[in-house]
Amino acid sequence: MSSEPSGRQAAREPEVVLVTGSSSGIGRACCDRLATGGRRVYGASRKAVDSVPWTYVAMDVTDEASVERAVGEVMRREGRIDALVHCSGVSLAGSFEDTTVEEAKRQLDTNFFGAVRVMRAVLPVMRQQRAGKILVIGSIGGLIGLPYIGYYSASKFALDGLVEALRMEVRPFGIEATVVHPGDFNTQISANQVLCGNAGAQSAYDVICRRTIEIYDTAVRRARPADVVARRVERLLARRRLPVRSVLGTPSEIMGVWLKSTLPSRGFEYLFRKSYKL
Repeated sequence: MSSEPSGRQAAREPEVVLVTGSSSGIGRACCDRLATGGRRVYGASRKAVDSVPWTYVAMDVTDEASVERAVGEVMRREGRIDALVHCSGVSLAGSFEDTTVEEAKRQLDTNFFGAVRVMRAVLPVMRQQRAGKILVIGSIGGLIGLPYIGYYSASKFALDGLVEALRMEVRPFGIEATVVHPGDFNTQISANQVLCGNAGAQSAYDVICRRTIEIYDTAVRRARPADVVARRVERLLARRRLPVRSVLGTPSEIMGVWLKSTLPSRGFEYLFRKSYKL
């Protein structure tokens, strides 16, 4: 794929980048890194952020009016949006059976429909410009179904399929889109994780659920910093064409994705269950 700079970059005009989920984790890392590269970065989140080398705008991705206001504010100040890096997301833990439909809806409302709202808000701007890049932060959990955070996985699988379809719709307008699927990185996702209301000692799944979630949380605590993902995002923004998806993780995580695409489904499931003692 070509790494030739876009026309706007060649003209040395600073790119205007909107990053969601900017208060922490991958979103914050992306804002901090991209702001050092000469771009005009707007970081959006519900929680305000002070004393940063980029501009904060308030946005709740579950509120369409809030999303429209934030995008409108960037347009008022800049007159364009060259790239969207969508990082907002939360994690819901618990077994499938213990999770209520209402809890599942809230998970999808943030992780999937939150992305939908933001992309729908920026696409008319990019179509008018006849140019733009959309990078959505997914997860390796959007390529491999992860037990006991199944609705989180479902939200990320949905994003992968949506962006795969969206790419072909928007390319005639000069817009590129991709999903970045990170593995474990040291963020607050575990600390901020919500446990479904029916989880606990009364659940038939309690022991194995808690053990599996602790394995996930330990991997996050020991993982590399979120800036590793920000560097990948930075490199992708410098490309003229974006890949369908970009997977970023440890060698074993990358191997897991490859094995899933290579092995018979039941063979991969057997290896996964052995690895996590399921």
